[in-house]
Amino acid sequence: MNKKPLPLWLPIVLVLTAIVAIYSVHRRNAVENENRSTAIAVEYETVESLAAAQGVSVETALTDLKAQGVTSIVLSEGFLGDLVSSGRATIISESTGPDVPMSSGLKLTDLRQIGRVRQGLRIRFKDLAGNLVPRGTTFPLPAVSPLVLRQTPIGLDPDQVALAHRLHLEIIGRCSNPPGLSSLGVQQTLAWLKSTGADVFLPMGDQVLGRRESLNATIETLEKLGIRYASPEFTKIGGDQNVVEATPENVIRLHTAQTAELDRLDFESAVDRFVKASRERNMRILMVRPFSYAAEQPVANFALFIQAIEHGLAKRSIPVGRPHTYTEPGVPKPLFPVLGLLIAAVSFYVATELFQDKRVLNVILVLLVLAGLACVLKSGRQAVALLASGAFPIVGFLLLDKLPSPKGLPKMLQPLPGYVLVSLLSVLGGLCVAGLLNGLPYLVKADEFKGIKISIFLPILIVGWVFASRLLDRQKILKSPITWGTAALGVFILGVLGFMLARTGNDSSVGASGGELELRGLLDNVLYVRPRTKEFLVGNPALYVAIGLLGLLRKRAIEEDALAPWTVLALMVGSVGQTSVVNTLCHLHIPVVLSLARIFIGLGLGCIIGIVLWAFSSKLLARGNT
Repeated sequence: MNKKPLPLWLPIVLVLTAIVAIYSVHRRNAVENENRSTAIAVEYETVESLAAAQGVSVETALTDLKAQGVTSIVLSEGFLGDLVSSGRATIISESTGPDVPMSSGLKLTDLRQIGRVRQGLRIRFKDLAGNLVPRGTTFPLPAVSPLVLRQTPIGLDPDQVALAHRLHLEIIGRCSNPPGLSSLGVQQTLAWLKSTGADVFLPMGDQVLGRRESLNATIETLEKLGIRYASPEFTKIGGDQNVVEATPENVIRLHTAQTAELDRLDFESAVDRFVKASRERNMRILMVRPFSYAAEQPVANFALFIQAIEHGLAKRSIPVGRPHTYTEPGVPKPLFPVLGLLIAAVSFYVATELFQDKRVLNVILVLLVLAGLACVLKSGRQAVALLASGAFPIVGFLLLDKLPSPKGLPKMLQPLPGYVLVSLLSVLGGLCVAGLLNGLPYLVKADEFKGIKISIFLPILIVGWVFASRLLDRQKILKSPITWGTAALGVFILGVLGFMLARTGNDSSVGASGGELELRGLLDNVLYVRPRTKEFLVGNPALYVAIGLLGLLRKRAIEEDALAPWTVLALMVGSVGQTSVVNTLCHLHIPVVLSLARIFIGLGLGCIIGIVLWAFSSKLLARGNT
């Protein structure tokens, strides 16, 4: 065991770190609590189809949906081809003489569309459409192919806009990115959108309006006109991330589900998906599509789905209404280097436990001080956050040797002080990450913590290495022949780590199994928030048992104790739960209070399971010694 005394400065530094990190996180929590309202939006085209199938007007259908919680309507820009397809216009070509070139015109049966057509053509074709004057019911068209003409955007339908205003529904306008649109065209398109009363802009198609060369015009015009930008979750839209990064103060995050995704869920799971999106990931616009298109009363069926979502939000104390953008948490800038230097001090303690050479330690100390001071910069904060995510869980394990043997506690509760110590230090590590990376870009996921996989796996390896050196003769182990059992165990451990690696990160390609999804659903219904499976079922119980084994080794004081390898393995498995604790707080777009609740529920459940396992294991070990 390691007998190095605990430096007196370390507890002081840990307390100061906790104070500074909690203050920063408190500022973030205040901003999150100010921005709770969530909009429930529906698409006009969807409501129109359902209303027609049920034999009611769109206005009647929308009135019914509004009564169940709908606050916003998504209106998509139309195209000149839509007028033709709907019978409101016909493209005609004619020549007034044998030597006169053919000219195209748009014969309108709905003369209310003339202004809309004129505006769309002028934005799209500039001078080619600048002097076109309608002759009666026919509007002359620029000399371009009918196919290109049909694809010309002509803004939002005025009838749809008027209906939205009558029902007092917030308008979310969708616009495409037509080929060759200039910066002036972008400005005119958004000004036209604003004039209709749209307060939110949502991209339509695979690219944001203005992508690429005119994207700056989109960003500047949105800000100038006061139009908020809706950033869809889980979609790959060209230019979306650029807009979010450039103007996070103007972003509202939006969640929706495609029909194919809803089709794989039952009704309760579909409702839960939208409620969780708002509660757990700060989505502030829920664009809801029907749970089922086949129904005797499709509008009424859709209304029940929306009503269930609204009730789910209300149950979680989330108000339905106009969504708001986030503001800066307003953390004083000097706080970041202060927190960075405190993290550097804790990290230096880890270095003193890992290295003996004073020259190496001096170099590490200088580098850590420079890293702490570099927290005045964004890149410096990212680097030190990565350092904190690994250092604090490791410190917890290193301090296990410094804890006095618990006296007066029942045998099955003797690992509890060590379990609490390690867990609190891991929570503090996560708070340090959340405190350093605290700003508006992280709230809207314009930026995120980088290095999640490193922060999860490196501490596990370091913990294993440290305790293997303390409890085992590593040289003897390396010289020992490999048995089939050892090989099988090694393959199993590598497989588990590989599976964890695949499941780790923001864009994991490996989903949960059916059994795990059922367990998650049960926990969601029973608990305030569902803890992470690998924490409360695996890592945390293993940590409790590992600390119990470590205490048993102290008492037995036997050289080459057969329990030592299993203790090292249990400590490594236990560190999986601790790195996951830190990782939970590294998801910076998730409400911090919810992340902390998830962690402490997982620690509590894991502790209970660990107590049961240790009570059983300690009895078996006692029998083996008699």
